[in-house]
Amino acid sequence: MLIFSFTFGSIYDIIQEDNHIVGKFFHTLKDIENAELNPNYVVGYLLNLNEIDPELCYLALGSVRNFSLIQDFSRELGYHLKNLGIDFVVFGNLMILEEDADDPLKYIGNSPYLISEILYRMIRGLETSGVTPVIIVTSKDDRNATQSLLHKSGSFYTYSDQIKNVDLFFDGNNLYLQKNNLFLLPWNYGKGTLEETIQEIFNNSIILTGWRDEGENLLYRKINTTDLKSVTYFSKSVEESARKVFSGELQPTGNKNW
Repeated sequence: MLIFSFTFGSIYDIIQEDNHIVGKFFHTLKDIENAELNPNYVVGYLLNLNEIDPELCYLALGSVRNFSLIQDFSRELGYHLKNLGIDFVVFGNLMILEEDADDPLKYIGNSPYLISEILYRMIRGLETSGVTPVIIVTSKDDRNATQSLLHKSGSFYTYSDQIKNVDLFFDGNNLYLQKNNLFLLPWNYGKGTLEETIQEIFNNSIILTGWRDEGENLLYRKINTTDLKSVTYFSKSVEESARKVFSGELQPTGNKNW
């Protein structure tokens, strides 16, 4: 068993049973960029989409109709992370988006099959780039989403701070590798187009909802749960396009996923 133990801040040592440090686990990219890493270390990262782009979120990913774009994004994300020295990335959300969710941006959507498809595409994209994907699981995950993802992928590595029967268990101070079978991928592949691919996600996640017209209603990174005609968009860079979608000059590019 490998033991990931707390060192300082958001950086955790990867330690073998004999107390030999074999790597680092990071919660922020800033720490990785400032770290002097031993080339023989295993390096992991807990993905924060806002660190990749301040406007990026899981809800935007879940609204994209073109699943190949999600896979391309994940490949380019993995390529970027691999170039920073990262070997595996912990990410995802298998929970259903409910109407009373505190922060809808953290959810992929309200369909278990949409959730499984987005996470499956992310798994495949990361693997293509050479980064080992590890999915976050919780006690509140949707059973159908989990089963659907297992059906698509066959198996996947799991991480949790709630469930101990996983591959990586975090208790707040230590991260434990429960099974010594976390295979790292030796290749590194991508096109170096991460920023362009993220922009394509924003271009393809403009959502029109409602039908009752009471004046322009553009919702930046917010969802509409009423019958008022509204357009949800996730980046200021597509605000003009969102306005044209509302006026009918353009068709919506994303699907409602709540």
